[in-house]
Amino acid sequence: MLFGVFADVHSNLEALSVVLDFFKTSRVESYIFCGDLVGYGPDPDGCVESISQLSRLHAVCGNHDLAAIGRLSPEWFNPYARAAVEWTIAAVSAQSRDFLAALGPKLETPDFTLVHGTPKRPTDEYFLSPEQIPIQAPFVSVWPVFCGHSHMPQCLRQAAGRLESRLLEDRQIIVAETGELAAYNPGAVGQPRDYDKRACCALWDSQARSFQVFRLAYDCAATQAKMRQRGLPESLARRLSYGQ
Repeated sequence: MLFGVFADVHSNLEALSVVLDFFKTSRVESYIFCGDLVGYGPDPDGCVESISQLSRLHAVCGNHDLAAIGRLSPEWFNPYARAAVEWTIAAVSAQSRDFLAALGPKLETPDFTLVHGTPKRPTDEYFLSPEQIPIQAPFVSVWPVFCGHSHMPQCLRQAAGRLESRLLEDRQIIVAETGELAAYNPGAVGQPRDYDKRACCALWDSQARSFQVFRLAYDCAATQAKMRQRGLPESLARRLSYGQ
């Protein structure tokens, strides 16, 4: 089965629309969403509506999603992120809150495990190093793990006693090795942090056991204009231009 894998939309509707169009063109059969649908950006309701209409959706919540529905205090965030959280709380509709509230922190299927952060701490811990795999393994029933949170496309794996970490570039393909323990991060749709401002997503072919990253240009200026119009912090708008 071909899955569209994505994470960290952060209320960026322009970026999300491009990614979903790409998934449709690629004829994906199912979707894996690794959390943080809202926060930072100007269109929380539009993004929730777009994702809620997807069929065969596997999704979890992220820390910004929890903050938007009052399950995580804004005090946990830096001042700019906190300002965006507080704006989102006031702006998001009851229907969007209900959708976010229904998302769990961890999803285990017969084929993969899905979290925003790590299997041990699904909503707030970063999965950044292959040295974390032995620590996380007791909390994983099925590999691979799909995660987000870092906003960087990455593969972490342990195979044949070897630990490996790769930051993934556009169109790069990783093929799973037999018996490996792997975590795949598709990067961020709405706020990349690897100095490439294009939206980032991935395709997972469960039969070929391949994970491929794609970078997609979107109308960043339109998103920035809406952020300024809604009074969101200027620094959050500017960073979209630099992929950071």
